[in-house]
Amino acid sequence: MATILPDDKKWANAFARYGFDAAVGRLFRGIIHNLNGVGQAFLMQTELLNMMFRQADKALDEIGRAASIEEAHEKTVKLRKMLQGRADLAKYLSHEIDILQQTMQRTTLVTEEIGGQTSASSYALGSVIDMELEFFNSDGFFKHKIKKNIELADNLPELSGHRIELHQIIAVLLENASQTLAENVSESGMPEVTIKAAVVGDYLEISVCDNGSGVDGSDLENIFAPFYTTGEGRLGLGLYLARTLAKNFDGGLCCESMPGRTCFILRMPVNGGAD
Repeated sequence: MATILPDDKKWANAFARYGFDAAVGRLFRGIIHNLNGVGQAFLMQTELLNMMFRQADKALDEIGRAASIEEAHEKTVKLRKMLQGRADLAKYLSHEIDILQQTMQRTTLVTEEIGGQTSASSYALGSVIDMELEFFNSDGFFKHKIKKNIELADNLPELSGHRIELHQIIAVLLENASQTLAENVSESGMPEVTIKAAVVGDYLEISVCDNGSGVDGSDLENIFAPFYTTGEGRLGLGLYLARTLAKNFDGGLCCESMPGRTCFILRMPVNGGAD
């Protein structure tokens, strides 16, 4: 049976601060992961370009010594295919750099807000989700084994304030889903995480669902209690922190589960909650 601690506001705030610090560490791990990816892509591209220049020089020499127009044309086609292959790699590298630039820009805003260096500005929910998904890609199981479905309504409002709390809540829910899927997947097939968001009345509802085996009814009553966990090696504080952070801006976090599907649903005021 899990131990339920008294509602100590100072303790909760201290743990929330710890959660923020952990979020900063996760941000930098994500940056390092992306930097490594871009660095490896640059290294690969450089090696391939060097190889291409040698091959292209050889191919041009062969074209110049071709015995007929037909032979020259055949060798030209091969050279063009080789150059196209390098062009495709250049597009991939450009895409990776673009992702890194976006990540750095978003991370700068988040870290500045954590340090109180800038006033809160409006932001899109999609940018929070994209950043968290990108950072979780540093985990091989999450990146390669889990299918990610994103379903965001078209009329989602710009958000203001509580960006750090929202990052932390989404991170907790993604980590919980990933750990659950790594331990047990339902018979429905490939592990999946589905993120949905829509405006319902005066609230923005964000759900993070997985197709794991589900949560038992007895556990469902206690999963938000501090130090309560159903998995080995877990501290049992993530969901407690997520719900505490949601309450701080007049939101709420609940769980709905059945065999083969579990959804955590975050509700936050559209016009912002308590500061």
